[in-house]
Formats: sequence, C-alpha cells, structure tokens
Amino acid sequence: MLDEYFEIQLDNDKLKATLLQKVRINEKSVITETDILGFIMEHGIVFGIKKELLTKIVANEITCPVVIAEGLSPINGKDAILKPVLPNNNEIKSVEDLHNVDLKQVINIPSVTHGQLIGKKITATSGTAGMNVFGEELLPKPGKDFRLRVGKNTRIDDEGLRLFSMIDGQMSIENKVIHVYPVFEVNGDLDLKIGNISFIGSVTIRGNVPAGFEIKSKGDIKIHGTVENAILISEGSIFVSTGIVGQGKGLIKAKGDLHTSFINQGIVEVEGDVHVTQSILHSKITANGSIFCQKGKGNIVGGDISAGKRIMAKEVGNAHNTRTTLYLGVQQEIMEKEKVYTNNLKKAEDDLNKLTILLEKLTEKEIKSSLSTTEKITKLRVRNTINSTTELVLEAKEKLEELEDLFSSEEESFVIVEQQIYPNVDLHFGKYRRKIITVFKSVKVHINNGEIVVTHV
Repeated sequence: MLDEYFEIQLDNDKLKATLLQKVRINEKSVITETDILGFIMEHGIVFGIKKELLTKIVANEITCPVVIAEGLSPINGKDAILKPVLPNNNEIKSVEDLHNVDLKQVINIPSVTHGQLIGKKITATSGTAGMNVFGEELLPKPGKDFRLRVGKNTRIDDEGLRLFSMIDGQMSIENKVIHVYPVFEVNGDLDLKIGNISFIGSVTIRGNVPAGFEIKSKGDIKIHGTVENAILISEGSIFVSTGIVGQGKGLIKAKGDLHTSFINQGIVEVEGDVHVTQSILHSKITANGSIFCQKGKGNIVGGDISAGKRIMAKEVGNAHNTRTTLYLGVQQEIMEKEKVYTNNLKKAEDDLNKLTILLEKLTEKEIKSSLSTTEKITKLRVRNTINSTTELVLEAKEKLEELEDLFSSEEESFVIVEQQIYPNVDLHFGKYRRKIITVFKSVKVHINNGEIVVTHV
C-alpha cells in the first residue's frame, strides 16, 4: 500500500536510508507509525532506524525527503607509531609534536645519557567494526604495523617495544627510528679558524654560519643565529633560530625536517616538512612532506614552493602581484627514489638468497665434518652479512611503503590560506594548473574531479 506514496533511497555505502514521498497521501488513507516502520523493514532496513521520526511523519510535522535510518561507519585502526621520550622525560606522541618547537629553545634540548629510555613503540590497533542499515557488519581497516629498528647508538629491549641510548649524546628523531649521535659544538660563529665541518654526529653552532661555509652532519644541525648562502646537509633535521638568507645560492638539505624563522632567497630540499614562523620570500623550497608558514606574518611571496602533501600559510603572494608558484603532489624526484629503492630491494633479496645458500652448505659440511679455520671465518662473515643484508631488505621495504602512502595521498594534497591569496599565484597539482586572478580570503585549494577548486574555510 505504501509503495504508491513512498520510496527509499540508499547511499552508495548503504549507511544512510532516505524516505522519499512520491505523491501526496490521500486524505482518506490512514497511515500509522507501524505501517511506515513495516514499509521500511520490508526493504531490509533493520539497523539505525530513527523511530522518533515516525510520529512526526504521520502527523505531517516534517516533510520528506528525510533520513530515516543511519548506519555506523567503521572506525579504522590507528597505525603503529614510535613515541619519542625527550631527555626531560616528557613524552611526545610522535615526531609530529616537534612541529610546534619554540626555535628560541630548540638548541637547549638536553643531551641523553647512556642507558636512557628514548622511545616507545605504540602498537597498531585493529579498529572498530561498523554496521550498515541492513544490519551487515562493516569491517574496519586495521592500522599498519612496523618493525622497530635500531638507530645509531641505540638498542631495543627483548620485547621489541622500547628503545634505549647506548651513548651520551643528542637524539635525532625520524619517523620510525631514533638515532643518538655525539655532538660537535662551536661556541660562536663559524669562521676560518674552524673551517668547514663534516661530522658523524650532530652539529651545534651557537652563532652564525657565514656565506661560503659548508656543514655536513650524520645527525641534526642546530644553528643559534643566521645562515647565509652556506651549504648545510643533514641526515637528520635542521634547526635555524634566526633565519636563512640564501641570496639565491647555497643549499639547505635534510632527510628530516627544517625549522626556522624565515627563508629569504633560499634553496631548500627536505624529505620531511618545512616549518617557518615568519616568511618565505623568493625561495625555491622542495619538501616531500608539508610546508607550514602560519605563525607571525606567515606569508609566502615569490619563488617556487613544492610540497608532497600540503602547504599552509596566512598569505600567499602580495598586493604587488609578485609571481608565486606552488606545486602540490608527488614530484619527479620522489618517483626516481621509488625506482632506486625497488632496485636496492631486488639486489638485497638476491644477495640474501645467495648468502643463505652458502651458509646452508657450510652448516651441512660442519655437521658432516669439521670446518677449516678459513671456513669458520667465512661462516661468521656470512652470518654477519646476512644480518646486515636483512636490515637493508627491511629498510627498503619500509621506504617503499612510505612512498606508496605518499602516492596514495597525492589526491588529498591541498593548500590552505588563512587570510589572503593574491593574483599571479600559480597552482600546480600534478598535470593540473590554475592561475589565481583575483583576491580570495580564507580558502582551501584542492583537486575535485580533475579540477583545481577554491573553497572558503
């Protein structure tokens, strides 16, 4: 009977059922709450029915269409994370918490000591199941796990969940590994008496780094003052308290993040994120992660700014319509890295296979007859090489997984401008391009159905 008056429309996920009214109900027809409930259940809908709406529908207090039933979306599990434990025993949830570091204090992070707890692995969660309006269980996506790896000068406990320092030194925090490096410190400006620095640990300069100097570090580089058009290359993160004045020369390159107050005519390449508290002016910035310029003036003016994930600023461009170019998404360099890691993985797996066969032969011979001194040494070397090669295999797999996540999130890349984005700002999302020709205020720029769209936030 009710089929002539109503129909039910479902969304694609079967999480929402909407009651539509096809024609007006005949005044002579008497429809009860039980009738409508029965009509809904006849369509197989048994979960999340909003029974409190039935009375209102019968009394014509609400009109159709109306969402009459809603399911529960599954809650996906959380990925496993490495939670660093800072030397003052304050735990932080992940390396993301370092994004809010006060640059004036960052140089003063105390060193860790031998045997100190420096990190904990928080295991992945399985998530919570949901249910659609038909009462069918919706399974969640479990969180991704990772194997806690030993960093430089660290050790893992027997359970594989806690990380300890093996030396007195400085923590260098990456996404899924923590290193501890010895520290090379300069109590003032870098000058000709000291010269260029290449150090296996972390480097701290309690002054400025003038033009023409070069610092290479296996750990973090921390500068109290200003960096001019110098070369800083770090396998950790780089922190510059005052700012970077590149004059279109020099290079700031890090495998981790860059934290600084401002960048003027700088050239920056980081595998992590870039955090700037004031301004980015006429610079060339490439970050595999995100670029944040939201504190203080928070403006990006001129230059080429490239981020794999997102760019967030108070202002982009200026009232003089200075040409500013933003690139979002996976860059060619990252795609080349995928090829390198794929080749490294194949070679390491081939080497591991050959080494395993050689170890098996030596073990079989040892069982049947004793090994010579040379063969015993060879066996020991093979075992050590297998261990190191296994580490290379696991590391290559983890890097490829990280890149896969980056590729899958390319369509989720966006730009958020809290105040104004000005004309003559070029936006590139992969093969898509859009030039801003008018002032927009408080906007999000992203890809939608193959088109760059600007929406207010």
